[in-house]
Amino acid sequence: MNEGPLFEQVKGKLCVTWDDARTDARIRNVIMPSAEQDLRDLLGIGDRPFSFADAGTENILFLAHCYYEWSNAADEFEEHYSNMIARCRRKWMVKQYVEEQKAAPDLP
Repeated sequence: MNEGPLFEQVKGKLCVTWDDARTDARIRNVIMPSAEQDLRDLLGIGDRPFSFADAGTENILFLAHCYYEWSNAADEFEEHYSNMIARCRRKWMVKQYVEEQKAAPDLP
């Protein structure tokens, strides 16, 4: 994960304006990896190269997931963002289908 700009986005979302090694470590080593793995699974991104730092629905969901994790309410994230998750998952399913169709040999 290229965490430079994304790390700063997360700190901004969490309203962390102070510099503290323990806080930064919690964000970097616990909250961000948890959000990334959870969203890769929920959205169907899998192991494909993708940056959550880029603007878009995935970025919004990533920052929201980090906020919920920071607030010890990660169990409520899916319920509150279910429509956005479903919409984004459908997008990734279409991308996967297109990739599979391109990779499949032409049938007679």
